Amino acid sequence: MLSNQSQLLARNLDLFEQGEWLIINPADAYFTDQLSDMPLEVLHQYFDVFSESVRVIHSHSMDTRDVSEDPSGFCVSQKVSKHLHTFAPFITGERRFSDVLIYIPKAKHQLKMLLTMAGSVLREGGRIHLVGENKGGIKSAAKLATDLGPAQKVDSARHCSLITIEVENTPVFRLEDWLDERTYQVDEFEWDIVSLPGVFSHTELDDGTRLLLSKLPNHLNGNILDFACGAGVIGSYLNKLQPHLKLTLLDVSALALFCAARTMQANGVTGQLLAANGLHGVDDKFSHIVTNPPFHTGVKTDYSITKRFISDAKRVLAKDGTLHLVANRFLPYPGLLAEHFSQVRPLAQTSQFSVYLSLK
Repeated sequence: MLSNQSQLLARNLDLFEQGEWLIINPADAYFTDQLSDMPLEVLHQYFDVFSESVRVIHSHSMDTRDVSEDPSGFCVSQKVSKHLHTFAPFITGERRFSDVLIYIPKAKHQLKMLLTMAGSVLREGGRIHLVGENKGGIKSAAKLATDLGPAQKVDSARHCSLITIEVENTPVFRLEDWLDERTYQVDEFEWDIVSLPGVFSHTELDDGTRLLLSKLPNHLNGNILDFACGAGVIGSYLNKLQPHLKLTLLDVSALALFCAARTMQANGVTGQLLAANGLHGVDDKFSHIVTNPPFHTGVKTDYSITKRFISDAKRVLAKDGTLHLVANRFLPYPGLLAEHFSQVRPLAQTSQFSVYLSLK
């Protein structure tokens, strides 16, 4: 099914008739089917749409050392017809494009980073196109690109807008300009976090994760899964405190996995990275899952993510395994957890968050 953004683009297929195109972060796996006769490249920073685009079911894994030492990060490519789909945090290779289309993210600072990255791979006289939902930030997106060149609205429909920027000032993309490195603290314990715009826990430790970490047992054993790891805050905390643990850090975002690898490196610990759409295609067994899971699709609350994760969490937990989870209090986790786990205990609660322990 075409997203609203892609339905708007489908009204403007003549825009794609000429040039060499790169599409960044399409909101669905189906719009490119309408461009099947033209060669193009697609950069996916999110594994869910990538896997659907290339019909891949299973997750992809890599050691944290391999990602942290390679600026291209976690990179998987697959050709589908005339289209090259790549799952990676950044644009790789030396190819230059006449046009780059960005499906805008909800975080403005992430969009600014994507604009700089897109502009750096344009040919002279190239264009950047932005498509997004009106309430998702597209109306202010053109203001972020004023240093690149003039922008104009091309079309609007389905509560979305399409904007084209004629790039006159080609930027240089330097990763170090966007990386944020700082020290987080819980009680007396300190550890280092490396993050990028658009990655959960960027620039600060959120209160929910802080509460979760303060309630974790001091002695865990076996294989630990940091689900929706973001910048690797939970996994690096656990592994630095308990070096004997075998850590797996999972996220749908290539940017998050890249940051998690850098975070683990900064703390002198290692683990396994896993790119996956939730727990779909994950067959490993874990002794414990620790998570501050997402509950949004774009700007909308999406309970289907919660339901699917809880069901799959029980499947991948070993016998007598545990799930430690923090969530906003308004989310219906207690009832959903009780449907799948034999015991569910609240460990802590604030006016905003609750921490739950579930036993298989």
